[in-house]
Amino acid sequence: MSNNKLASELVLTATENLADEFLFKTANTFLEDAIKSIPFASLITGSIETYSKFRTLKEQRQLLAFIQEAENINQGFIEKFFKDKNNTQLGFEILGVLDQTYLEQQAKMIGRVTLLFKGGKISKQDFDKYTYIITRLNSHLILLIDELYSIETNQDDPEFEFDIENPNMEFSSFQFLIEVPSPLNLDGKTKIARYKRTNSFFYFYENIFKD
Repeated sequence: MSNNKLASELVLTATENLADEFLFKTANTFLEDAIKSIPFASLITGSIETYSKFRTLKEQRQLLAFIQEAENINQGFIEKFFKDKNNTQLGFEILGVLDQTYLEQQAKMIGRVTLLFKGGKISKQDFDKYTYIITRLNSHLILLIDELYSIETNQDDPEFEFDIENPNMEFSSFQFLIEVPSPLNLDGKTKIARYKRTNSFFYFYENIFKD
């Protein structure tokens, strides 16, 4: 069986079982049990069998999280999406992106950004940009994104966000922050690098990131 056919059948099988909440919970339980059962020594020696089992369970969990989130927002979307041959290439792109993630929250975000793209609310270029960003996230960056969103602006001049100094530079590469003019340091020479949140950041947070 070809890899393409196998991937298609995996998606359709998961779709058929979508309404079965027990399946989703069971997949998570299997994943947790697998992690507990992997001895540290097997990771050092590169146990192929153990790694393969873990990867399969991880992929199942991520795929199911993606499907559940998309269906929660737009019931019936998944079945229509994967049965439409025009979506074949995009479907495999999504499977490839999911394979690069490991947090359930990432899979949910991919579900949301897929709906935005298929709904005509963002371009393919933005879809690619946001899925790339999602694959780069980890638990630490997710926490920092929440903190970044909660920063208060200068009430006297809302356009000037004065408290963002020394940010994680991933946010600059994501185009979530741009450097803004800042006052000189006390020595009268050195400028303090300060940053402002972009519209792209707020859109990502409010439409893709936030549960």
